Amino acid sequence: MDDITNAAHARIPLGKLAFGIALLVAGILIFTDYMDVFDVPELWRFWPVFLIFLGISSEIDSLRERVPGSGYILIAIGTWLLIANHRFLGLSHRSAFPIAIAIAGLGVIVHALVDDPAAAKKENKS
Repeated sequence: MDDITNAAHARIPLGKLAFGIALLVAGILIFTDYMDVFDVPELWRFWPVFLIFLGISSEIDSLRERVPGSGYILIAIGTWLLIANHRFLGLSHRSAFPIAIAIAGLGVIVHALVDDPAAAKKENKS
């Protein structure tokens, strides 16, 4: 009975789900470009959104379990590249880098406040 209760409360790992969705979308886009159905090169300019998407899903997983995670690093890198590649607010790779550092710092702060040290020890033993 206990196994059934645990299975009912099991959560879908969003990090894996997001990675699968990203691969699916990339495959479909590459195929549609190959078949000349859709002009994909214009969309590839937004590839850092995939990093942000994967980072957010990884962060949700780690925050939900209250264990250390590093999704915020992917979010920071993706945001930095997206801003710099598109020159948002006139920022370059060099001038947008402090934004990535600030996002990474925010991630560290959130994990310092939310993470459960007992859950991290239990996960390391598994």
